[in-house]
Amino acid sequence: MLLPFGACIAVELILFAFANDSSRDSGISAILQKLKTLEEEVSTLKQRLKSCQNGHNEFSKSNTEFRERRFVLQGQGSQIAFHAQLTHNIENLGIHQAILFDNVLLNEGNGYSIYEGEFIAPVSGLYVFAWTISSGDRTCMKYDVVKNSVVLTYHISDAANHIDWAVSSGTVVTRMYTGDRVWIRVSDFLTCSHTVYGTGYGTSLFAGFLLN
Repeated sequence: MLLPFGACIAVELILFAFANDSSRDSGISAILQKLKTLEEEVSTLKQRLKSCQNGHNEFSKSNTEFRERRFVLQGQGSQIAFHAQLTHNIENLGIHQAILFDNVLLNEGNGYSIYEGEFIAPVSGLYVFAWTISSGDRTCMKYDVVKNSVVLTYHISDAANHIDWAVSSGTVVTRMYTGDRVWIRVSDFLTCSHTVYGTGYGTSLFAGFLLN
């Protein structure tokens, strides 16, 4: 049976609209699928980023611990310490002239120099220094213990008015950084003959060690 021309037109319009609706639904479905795929990819990337951050934090933590262990081992393992004595008398030292303790009994870490008479810190930390300075038979010695350009302490060994020895000793604890220097020098405070007696048996000595 043939439909009237108007009815055919109506049927075609209905079919066209239905086709458009189907195409539109398909397009929406495709967009939704793409959005779902993108969400999954974003979630995966977030997990990877979090994993990378955790790995970086663990690396930084382990690297810091390694550096700290290396510092401790460098300080404790090397057992930094020195002990030097004077084997002869030195007379008429000049102002601010360093005392060169020439007989090195111990120099762990190679911090002490017999040529300069000074200790140079190989690593940073707390250091202990001790010394004994002797003068004898109408001589005297006035001296400073110096770190870099700062006087840590001032001492006198004074036998200027009698025939006998005068001995002074001391100890100081100070924080040192790598490259800092400590030495004993003639003081510019008051006049003195500035004579040091040394026999090699500890009558005049300079020693120190890393505490921690």
